[in-house]
Amino acid sequence: MPMTIHKFAVLEDQEWIFPVDDDDFETFFAMDGRIIQDWAPPAMRLVETDEGADQPSYSDFPWLGEHAPILKKPAMEALLPVLTQYGQLLPLKGESVWLLNVTTVLDALDKEKSRIVYFDDGDILDIERHVFKMDIIGTTEIFKLPRRSSAVYVTGSFVDKVRSAGLRGVAFAPVWTSEDG
Repeated sequence: MPMTIHKFAVLEDQEWIFPVDDDDFETFFAMDGRIIQDWAPPAMRLVETDEGADQPSYSDFPWLGEHAPILKKPAMEALLPVLTQYGQLLPLKGESVWLLNVTTVLDALDKEKSRIVYFDDGDILDIERHVFKMDIIGTTEIFKLPRRSSAVYVTGSFVDKVRSAGLRGVAFAPVWTSEDG
């Protein structure tokens, strides 16, 4: 049976959430899969729309980025067993939301077959075409790659759990299917 790997994707009218202090963006970019022991939760705010613009649609996953899933209480409660298997749920201040700090890091990207754009120093800038190593992923449902600010990758079985729970305002972009090679 083929496996599909997805990453979180933003919806056109999805709620967004940002740190109150712009310096706290670094907290989210610096997450590299390590367990955080001394968590100092940043204050967050859901983004208001400009006057005259349509209000964003409710989201159980307000958007901060593909590297830092933020969950409201319905999502956290519905997915708690699977989330805690692959990471930490860390509370945030200012809104009733949690950050999923994914602590499952897999060196599962086939760098020879993937199409990768590198910085001059050799770090990965972007992955234009993903090819994963199935034997490394196994039955893992949520993981990051061993790089700073890696996207959070999820399998089709996790996407099915989100859909079955009736959670709203969340999207996933398929990046690779095992049939693709």
